[in-house]
Amino acid sequence: MWLRPFLPLLLALLGAPTLRAEPATATGTQAEPLPASEPRAAEPLALEAALLEAAAHAPALAEARARQAAAHSEVGAAGALAPSTASVGAGFNDPRWSVGLAQRFSAFGARSARVAAAEAGARGAEAEARAGAAGVRAEARRAYFALVRAEAQLSAAERALQLARSGEEAAQARFDTGAAPELDLIQARLTRANAEAERETQEGERSARSAELAGLLGRDPARPLQPVGSAPPPPLPALAAVLARAATAPQALAGQAQVEVADAQLRAAQRERWPAPTVGVSVEAEGPPGEQRRYLRGGLELELPLLGLNGAEVRRAEATLRLAQAQAEADARRRRPAVVAAHLRLEAALRALAHYPKEILPAAERVEQMALEAYRAGQAPLSALNDARRASAETRDRAAEAAWAAQAAFADLELAAGVPLDAP
Repeated sequence: MWLRPFLPLLLALLGAPTLRAEPATATGTQAEPLPASEPRAAEPLALEAALLEAAAHAPALAEARARQAAAHSEVGAAGALAPSTASVGAGFNDPRWSVGLAQRFSAFGARSARVAAAEAGARGAEAEARAGAAGVRAEARRAYFALVRAEAQLSAAERALQLARSGEEAAQARFDTGAAPELDLIQARLTRANAEAERETQEGERSARSAELAGLLGRDPARPLQPVGSAPPPPLPALAAVLARAATAPQALAGQAQVEVADAQLRAAQRERWPAPTVGVSVEAEGPPGEQRRYLRGGLELELPLLGLNGAEVRRAEATLRLAQAQAEADARRRRPAVVAAHLRLEAALRALAHYPKEILPAAERVEQMALEAYRAGQAPLSALNDARRASAETRDRAAEAAWAAQAAFADLELAAGVPLDAP
């Protein structure tokens, strides 16, 4: 056969024993493989626990909570009075000395409008913090089910390796009895070696996904995680219910709060066209020492915005209000089609996923067994067994991808709606 001169080289590459001596190292001994790192026990992790941990450790949420605290502090600052002015004077003429205190007040209604703007800003910051939780929840769900997908792909690779080893054993048995050529044995060993390499690749992918999820949860990335519990398909909520919840989602409330802030700031700017009073009281002394008389005096000053009547601030507040209204309206218009599109993707993903456990995976497993039995009985060539193994591996990989696509579509729907959809 034309392949015979290359058989020793192929057998050596595949780890099969040959009649040729193994090369020695410089010291005359064979090189030893590097020691494998000690595997660490995986920590079990449920989906709900992962979502809670992500909400507790997400940097984005910590920043949003800090902004919320800062916004609440603005309420007290907006309601605070202006600093009081104390005055002390003395001289050789009357009044000989004076002590006074003055307090400036805001224009009528301006202070309450500023307080209302700060309160609306605090509500908006609180709503934005809750809206950020939806994004963190979606990210955690994707990371968790990416690990679940990697687990499924690793399991499929291990099953493919078992089938490849069974095919190699069958090829060895048939070759020993002369029922199959040596080429079948070489191809079976090559298939087994490729299956081992694929299994190692999937093991690395699973470890990487575990490290990514651990980092998101604030855990040690070097400690592997193990998803626990069943991973059923996500629910398909009614579209009308999702749209109704999206209309009152924290993101929508945050946009409305920004409109309220701008409206209150406009009212404050309009009120500041009115005079701002400054009320003062003082004690004065007149007359020579020993005969001084003390008098209590009061004063009122009015700060009048005569030039421009605060028109620049009013125009700026009006423009800010129009911008906030336009942003809130645009956000509402974007949210509805985003929710509808995400719902359609989830519905299609769930329909596709339903075919795998009921029809596709059982049929693929049956084809595997039939191909292996047919090859052992000499009723089918090795190529048919390899084709069945390859098709089965691709089918299991598509099943894992379909399960992941459904979970990712559900995460997208939650993100579009802005609220959790699988929690009460």
